[in-house]
Amino acid sequence: MKKQDIRNAYTQKVTELLNQGYTILPDTMGGSQGEIAHIDLTRGSEILRVLLERSSHWDSEDGYLGDTIRLRVGRAAPDTRVYTNWEGTIWNNRLEPISEIEWAWIGGNRRSDWYTDMEEGIRISKLQGERYRAQKAERAETLGDAYKSAALKWLRKQPKMKTCKAEDIEKVERRWDRNGRRSFVITAKGKRYTIG
Repeated sequence: MKKQDIRNAYTQKVTELLNQGYTILPDTMGGSQGEIAHIDLTRGSEILRVLLERSSHWDSEDGYLGDTIRLRVGRAAPDTRVYTNWEGTIWNNRLEPISEIEWAWIGGNRRSDWYTDMEEGIRISKLQGERYRAQKAERAETLGDAYKSAALKWLRKQPKMKTCKAEDIEKVERRWDRNGRRSFVITAKGKRYTIG
């Protein structure tokens, strides 16, 4: 039995399991070049690598900020040497590209399991950025008359405001500062009171 016979037996076993409904679990096959997983295939002297890798786009010009997962198929460089003792190295950065699919990872934590195509990922990333900036901006919301009764109870406990009436309250606002902290501002009798 030669090395090729062992490769064939390995391939046959993988094919048999795939035909039984198994799928390849790349989550557990991490390599040493930062990839999630790879599998090398050969036919004659040609060697192809099917590579699943993660990369980050934190300074992306297209507007996407975040991690991506990329599925690449590439041909090994012509000078790649595979020795008879099962050793050889195929460098991912020297693969001749054959095909590539890239997905944007959506979600803010490592437990998220949601991905989409890059076009949708760019749209989502821009939307997340707008929401983040809006969250960090100072903003105020004027509250309705229903809040005045609660504000009145609080105001009557303040010095020189024991006789305050609902009509004396000009407005009640909910405010957020740049750090996202919330407070309430009550304007009554020409004075402003801040809670929180």
